[in-house]
Amino acid sequence: MSSTTMIQVRNVPRELHRELKARAAREGITLSALILRELRNLAAVPPQTELFEYFRTHPLPEMKPSPAQIIRKMRGKI
Repeated sequence: MSSTTMIQVRNVPRELHRELKARAAREGITLSALILRELRNLAAVPPQTELFEYFRTHPLPEMKPSPAQIIRKMRGKI
């Protein structure tokens, strides 16, 4: 069994709280379950700095034919 801890978020605007609570109700889950799911999604996405570094060090392969050539061909211009 995994260990858990509690996170408390202060100063949540009332309108945001209402919207999140309504969304959770529409999905048939609790507000806590909705927020936990969204926190998991947030944790799964690498920060922009990591993405920038990855793409800086891993250049995209050259596509042959190029996307522009493919589009021109589809339009009947080649």
